[in-house]
Amino acid sequence: MAIGGTTIYKGTGEFLFVAFPKILGGLLTFALNLVLLRHFGPSEFGIYALCVALILLADAIVGSSMDMSVLRLAPLYRDTNYKLSLGIQRTALWLKLGLASFSSALLSLFAGPLSRMLFHQTGLQPLLYTTCGAVSALLLLRSAQVHPQVARRFFWFGLLEMLQVITKFGGIALLLLAGHVSAMNVLLFFVLGPLVSFIAWRATIGREFSRAVPFSRAITGEIWRYSRWFLLTFGLAAFISRLDLLLLARWHSLTEVGIFSAGQAIAWVPQLIGTYLAVLFTPRIMPLVGTGRFYDFFSKFQLTMLAVCLLIFVACLIAVPSLGHWLLPAKYGQSLRVILILLPGALSGLATFPVTIGFVMFIRPKFLFAMDCVSLPILLLLYHYAIGLYGATGAAFVTTAANLSRGTIAQIMAWKWARGLDPTGVPSGVPLSDPLAFAAEVGR
Repeated sequence: MAIGGTTIYKGTGEFLFVAFPKILGGLLTFALNLVLLRHFGPSEFGIYALCVALILLADAIVGSSMDMSVLRLAPLYRDTNYKLSLGIQRTALWLKLGLASFSSALLSLFAGPLSRMLFHQTGLQPLLYTTCGAVSALLLLRSAQVHPQVARRFFWFGLLEMLQVITKFGGIALLLLAGHVSAMNVLLFFVLGPLVSFIAWRATIGREFSRAVPFSRAITGEIWRYSRWFLLTFGLAAFISRLDLLLLARWHSLTEVGIFSAGQAIAWVPQLIGTYLAVLFTPRIMPLVGTGRFYDFFSKFQLTMLAVCLLIFVACLIAVPSLGHWLLPAKYGQSLRVILILLPGALSGLATFPVTIGFVMFIRPKFLFAMDCVSLPILLLLYHYAIGLYGATGAAFVTTAANLSRGTIAQIMAWKWARGLDPTGVPSGVPLSDPLAFAAEVGR
């Protein structure tokens, strides 16, 4: 009984360490968007939203693919070869830095044309350079946070997240008090927040990276073996997830981008919560699979999440029409309809991101990529038609249809594959990494 009580207490504590700073960051992001809507017109808010979308897109493509590879590999060696586990994490960090440096060099060559394509004007290249700096800082922070995730030291994960939240939003609050709010000034703190947190990690628990096994081709090859599919899958999925904003900016106007972004800032809260929960549950997937306990966990978790999503949807249908005018200024009145249109797709993300996506990615890494390859040309046609006729609301309808379809298919296949795990926990026909063989390869 004492053991069970200790386990429950530990699990609750881990959840709070992860959830509190993430929830705080989400609430502050939500509040910041509401405040900026009152300082920026739709066009300026559209520019700011595009820059933030680019930051999140780059993190989803490069950061998520590398981090998922680390979470797939490093926990296998945490108890048996900790130096190798650290070596995997450190190698991924250096690979991220290399990609960020290469991207910065490319931006220096093409900043002008990119500014004209995204913002329909020149002279905004400094915004793109700041956005690139924010991407690099965020990639560093995510690698720093994977380290305590693998070690299951969730207090440190939460501490690093809290530090970047305080730095970023505290600085932006000072800007608001001083009356110096602009898209550029706000984005500067998107750079500073993650960077301060990364430096703090490197000066404390990150020092143990010096104990990692030396850099080797075997480690890089093993990371690439998994990250190549994660990179393709997350890259295409992230591109599709931001396609609405990018195509609105290309095929319509920055005003419509602002209208859409204002609605998305409110409607997308459930999906953000889903990504926060994934931080806690993703490192547990492969250990549960390996011990044959995943299906029981998965079935109970998903049924609970589906019930929660249904309750949230009903509550929002009642609340949004009456509270929406209080949340949004009059110039964003069209965004209320966007909120209600986007909500079902966001709830699909809440139900899918915590466990389903990670499980499918780990045991069938090609599946989601193939599904997105099929859907991309269809989405491009639908967005072209809907945006041209209906602007922001048309884009919202297509986005929700895409998210619901993708989430439903992923859920169905995850249930099928989870049920098909054999008694040892190994998915039929899926080769798992051999820790002993890989450790021997690294040791050569």
